[in-house]
Amino acid sequence: RPMRTWLLIALLALPSAALAQETAGGEAPRPGADAYTQRTQAGIALLTGGDTPGALAAFREAIEMDGGRPMAPYYVAAAQRMSGELDAALTGFQQAAALAEAANAPRWRARALQGVADTLERMEGRIQDARSAWQAYIAFADANQAVAFPQMGRAHLAAIDRVLEQEGAYGDVRERIAARERELAEEAQESSRSRRR
Repeated sequence: RPMRTWLLIALLALPSAALAQETAGGEAPRPGADAYTQRTQAGIALLTGGDTPGALAAFREAIEMDGGRPMAPYYVAAAQRMSGELDAALTGFQQAAALAEAANAPRWRARALQGVADTLERMEGRIQDARSAWQAYIAFADANQAVAFPQMGRAHLAAIDRVLEQEGAYGDVRERIAARERELAEEAQESSRSRRR
């Protein structure tokens, strides 16, 4: 457990830093941006300002304007994940990835695939699913290195593999401890019976 907690804390910092960076620089309001983009950017500003309900409302307004674009659904999922709504966030990132694929928007597909994997890492009992999601991200990133970072996916995959390896070793130790406790209990019962005779 301590190793998994450490891994999750380390890995949680990456998406948060990325969101702060993209809202501070990469998603600044652009003059002449269409209404969908402006509404999404307003939501990003609200989200980074701590107004999650307001941000979600802005993102949903953008989705109403154009439900075929992945940017606003991606940020809905990001806001849900930040609020601890992991099941909803996972579904949202999966939908954003599908929209990005349909819209031929590889940058958003990369972000959404990363969102899926990051979210699965945070979900109890979903580490194997997270591993599979990172493998899917890596496969996409290898073919789209201009918009994705396969080395980041590989780093996550290596960290997950280390955690799984340590959990496996810890499982073996737990089993040996349990076996020894059973032996001691049996010895104590035998000793108790011997004294009664």
